[in-house]
Amino acid sequence: MIISNKKLKVEFFKEPEYVKERSTELENILQEFTSFFSLEKVNIEASFCTSKEIQKINKQFRGKDKATNVLSFPDKELIKVSNTCIGEILICNDVLEKESKEQNKNMFDHFVHLTIHSMLHMVGYGHDEANDAILMENKEVKFLSKIGISDPYK
Repeated sequence: MIISNKKLKVEFFKEPEYVKERSTELENILQEFTSFFSLEKVNIEASFCTSKEIQKINKQFRGKDKATNVLSFPDKELIKVSNTCIGEILICNDVLEKESKEQNKNMFDHFVHLTIHSMLHMVGYGHDEANDAILMENKEVKFLSKIGISDPYK
C-alpha cells in the first residue's frame, strides 16, 4: 500500500488487514502529521516483520537480543530536529498485537502511536536523555490527542 501526495510518500509492505481496511484514515493521519510538524518532505518505507526477524535486526543494530515492537532507521544521522522525515520503519505485528492485548489498547491506535513515534525519530527526536525523552513524549501525546488517540503512556 502506498500513501502519496506532494509532500508525503509512505509505502507499507506486508501490512496486516487492520491497516489495509483503514488506509484512508491512516492517510489522513499521516497528512496531519506532516502539517502538525511542518514537514517539507516525508519519504518512509514501513515493513511488517515477524518476531524472529525483528529480534535478529535488533541484535545486529542495537545489541539487544530480543524482539521489539518497532525499529526506526533514519536515512542519515540527524544532529538536530529536521523538517524532513526520511527512512525505514520495521514493525513487528506479533509484539504489537501482544502489547495491545496486555495494555488493553486498540490495535490500530497502538500501530499509529508506534508509527508516529518512529517518524519522530526520523526527524531527529530521541529519548536517550531524560530531557529529550520528555520533549519527544510531549510532542507525541499532543499530536495523538489531536487525532483522537489517548495518551499511550498512561
